[in-house]
Amino acid sequence: MTLLLVLFLNSCSHKNAFSDFSMDSNQELSATSLKRTKIVKNTKIIGAFNAIYLNKVYPNTYNGNEYFFVYIYLKNAKTISNPNTQNNNTLSILLNDKQPLKLKELDSNNRFYKLSGSKNKWNRYYLVSFDKEGKSLSLKLESDQSFSALLNYQKDQ
Repeated sequence: MTLLLVLFLNSCSHKNAFSDFSMDSNQELSATSLKRTKIVKNTKIIGAFNAIYLNKVYPNTYNGNEYFFVYIYLKNAKTISNPNTQNNNTLSILLNDKQPLKLKELDSNNRFYKLSGSKNKWNRYYLVSFDKEGKSLSLKLESDQSFSALLNYQKDQ
């Protein structure tokens, strides 16, 4: 009886839930580059701030400046102010306390959503570029001093 049980178990398929799970190299790099933090105001969580450092994921494409794919969720939806346009929005993003060179809002079906695994209508998505910085990168999202969220990166050099 024991021999029959052993033979039966050995003849079972070796596939499991993870057998077909695979990531391409860009998705693997983005998983290591993805940083997340909660946005907290007066001890209450009001959203989430997420970013992928694109220079690490696509070094041949994103290499002249510092590039980030950023997506945020806020209970009271706001957009990030574009430094090249004048508007009264109170939400801004800084790298090492410096304004972005370019900021482009993306729709939820953007080319980077596969890197993050996030594609929904309640997030706001951005491609943001900054001047080249040193080895330490501090990406900060803030709203007129009522809250801020910080993500830190260390570049490989």
